[in-house]
Amino acid sequence: MKYALIVSLVLFSFTAEAQSVSALTVTKKGDSLFEIGEYNKAIPYYLEANRFREAAKSYEALGRNTEAQRYFERALSESSANPKTQFEYVKLLVRVSHYKQADSILQNLQFRFPNNPNFVYERGLVKEFQKDSTAIDLFLQVYSMDEGNINASYKIARNYIENRKFDAAAPYIENGLTLDKNSSRFLTLRALKEFYSQEFHEAIGTFNLLISKGESYISLHENLADAYTKTMQFEKALEQYQILLQKYDNQNPKWHHEVAFLYKAMKEYEKAKQHFNIAIGLLETPLSNEYMELATVYKREGDYKNEMAALRKSLVNNPNNERALYYLAVAADNYFKDKNTVLDYYENYLKQFGETGIMRNLVKQRVSDLKKELHYKTD
Repeated sequence: MKYALIVSLVLFSFTAEAQSVSALTVTKKGDSLFEIGEYNKAIPYYLEANRFREAAKSYEALGRNTEAQRYFERALSESSANPKTQFEYVKLLVRVSHYKQADSILQNLQFRFPNNPNFVYERGLVKEFQKDSTAIDLFLQVYSMDEGNINASYKIARNYIENRKFDAAAPYIENGLTLDKNSSRFLTLRALKEFYSQEFHEAIGTFNLLISKGESYISLHENLADAYTKTMQFEKALEQYQILLQKYDNQNPKWHHEVAFLYKAMKEYEKAKQHFNIAIGLLETPLSNEYMELATVYKREGDYKNEMAALRKSLVNNPNNERALYYLAVAADNYFKDKNTVLDYYENYLKQFGETGIMRNLVKQRVSDLKKELHYKTD
């Protein structure tokens, strides 16, 4: 009897060891397939060895999130305290937008490992995905735990830039650049901080640094062009608009308008008129202001006839454009020799804006002067 018990124990030990060796062999086969991307072939080996976490990761790699979620849950039911598996499961839950469940697991991990900033950061991401404003509090908590967490610095800085808190953003931007001086994302935030704080010369330097690193996108070139315009560097601003027109959209009316404005500032009136007319041809919205700008070019050239034509088109698009009606009267004053005709233009302004118009006092004075001139001529 005693001998039989000993034999039984030996056989049990041998069988268990054999099963363990067999499971290890099967798992290794699964791992070797997983490593070369043969996820479908790896899954049966993992399931045979009851390696549910690895099976879940394989399904996740294939984009089969429902099966991945099921096997993560099986893995956790056998080892619910495994933080690595829980953290991997959280990332899957976020990917499939199961934010409430993900946050619940992360809260538990944060409670168990209060000194681990990664769990806090991941909770911040979950809140951010949900458009929850408390995300920033979690990112700030991460930063207080580990100033070397560059992703937390970026999230905080970007939040402050988006909310126009430029001074608050500055130390986090500088921290990010201290950790990675060539970081395009932090250089972009610094450029935006400088641009919107009206530090245009500094912004120009940072925008150009980004370009030298190979960055090129619409808002970068637009903001750089605007910074050059604000600092009276019109030719350099034109270069940026030429990039925008050639590389991104040569039918963009806004850019043609800005090019026209720059040529007008440089007194290259023919080019200004050309681009104002292109902008007008492309615009589908009310054109009153565009025609007003075109009129100012004709005025600077002393071409009052075409100035009046542009102002009339401005009024066709917006009959309540007070400035256009006033400038039309002034243009008529410059163009017509017949003062009765001129008087009609000023009186037309007073009919529409005589009680409320910004220019009403000037117009009333001019009407009075014209009537005196006409009276003297009659006498």
